[in-house]
Amino acid sequence: MSSRPVLHRALLAVTLVLGAGWLAACTTPMPPTTAAAPASTPLQVFKSRGSVQCGDRGTAPELMRAELERAGVRVLSTACGSDGRMYPAVCGGATGEINLFGIDAGDVERARALGFAPLSELRGDAQVVPCR
Repeated sequence: MSSRPVLHRALLAVTLVLGAGWLAACTTPMPPTTAAAPASTPLQVFKSRGSVQCGDRGTAPELMRAELERAGVRVLSTACGSDGRMYPAVCGGATGEINLFGIDAGDVERARALGFAPLSELRGDAQVVPCR
């Protein structure tokens, strides 16, 4: 009896086992890849400057920005604005000046705790104006 048929059967068995293993590897689902975290969503918040006619200009945007950043809020942009409402001309009366900040939407609760509010909650037609 020759050893050739036994050798052929052994090679055939090894080939089948390896082929089945490779086929299983090709059909086994891969673990899900972790995608990069989505970019944060910017949100505009505002706070009154506290300025009064014939008097104090109120709080500068730089000071409010520092306040937000001390609280851990990442500030993306800063601007001065007007709340868009009309006020009677009287010394000591409100001016409607606001400071605007672009922040990450995830930080809105921290900003609220400091007295800031989303611009979408402002009654009136707010607009960006040059800082004075």
